[in-house]
Amino acid sequence: MKFICQGQELTDAVLKVVKAAAVRTTNPILECVKLKAEDNTLTLMCTDLELTIIKTIKADVKMEGEAVIPAKFLSEFVRKISTEQITFTKQGENLIEILYGENHGQIQCQNAEEFPEPKELTEPESFQIKSSSLRDLVIKASVAVAQDDSRPMLRGVLLEVKDKKLKGVALDGVRMALITKELVDATQEFGIVITARSLLEIVKLLPEDDTVIKVQTKQNHMMIDLGNTIFITRLLGHKNDFVNYEQIIQSTTKTYIVVDRQRLYDSIERASLLNWTERNHIIKFNIKGTNLTLTSNSEHGNITENMQIEHDQNDIVIDFNGRLIIDCLHVIGDQFIKINFCGNMSPALIVPNNNSEDYLYLVLPMRV
Repeated sequence: MKFICQGQELTDAVLKVVKAAAVRTTNPILECVKLKAEDNTLTLMCTDLELTIIKTIKADVKMEGEAVIPAKFLSEFVRKISTEQITFTKQGENLIEILYGENHGQIQCQNAEEFPEPKELTEPESFQIKSSSLRDLVIKASVAVAQDDSRPMLRGVLLEVKDKKLKGVALDGVRMALITKELVDATQEFGIVITARSLLEIVKLLPEDDTVIKVQTKQNHMMIDLGNTIFITRLLGHKNDFVNYEQIIQSTTKTYIVVDRQRLYDSIERASLLNWTERNHIIKFNIKGTNLTLTSNSEHGNITENMQIEHDQNDIVIDFNGRLIIDCLHVIGDQFIKINFCGNMSPALIVPNNNSEDYLYLVLPMRV
């Protein structure tokens, strides 16, 4: 194998694919990048068996072949020589020579035949969606993903295709996120569960514009093909394996408020400053008339915040973990939001003030 490529293009490709390289694994080859040179292209691939990222760039291929190089070394090395033209030459079975400018180096490589091949999806189910919509859905839903391993299915996001819409659902036992986006097209209705970690890595590399992308799934894998970049991730499960989230959402609202999102975010942040040492950042919401009073108390003191709201006049006092509310408010872009209350011991629903279905966050109150 021998090929020549531009340093900056190689650097960009390596830094994308290494997001899927394994860290601290018992199988060292999963900590590597596979290089495949053929037809004047260089294909780079990393996988940890859960997520696979494949990237193709242009290269002047003098001799076709494959090699597997440690990902950590390659990513750090090419970043320091990104302005150079680089020549890779495989010497024997386990040695790669790297030439750049008047300099050169050698690195041991592993057997490319031992590197796991990507999963091929035949006759898959699929849907098409704007890249910006999928990015927004994943970012907004992932705040409610469980962080512990006691219920592995809750470490993922349910992607449900239904009624020409894509719903993203995540919950961790104390809150739930339900994000809805319009689809461009879909083959049929289905639901799959993907780890939040894989989805977040994928959306970091998706276009930020309205480019239409195709998401395909079959059996236990999902694939997004962007032409020169391919993402393949293993499923956690399917809709039947996930929590029946529709039964959790309460439809009976006793009262509601409309509030400036940023003002509420800032007030909860300030009110939480005195209970930073406590596991539960308890904030009391006292809604009376057109005034919302937030209070927090701890051994360090107390803070009271007041703000004007739109309210339907049914007063309520309810306690929340302030961090759960802040996480939701952080990813919402609206200026005003509506919070529906079903009672002082029932979940509150954070929804758009314009009655759209773009997002719904359900947050359980604290029992104090």
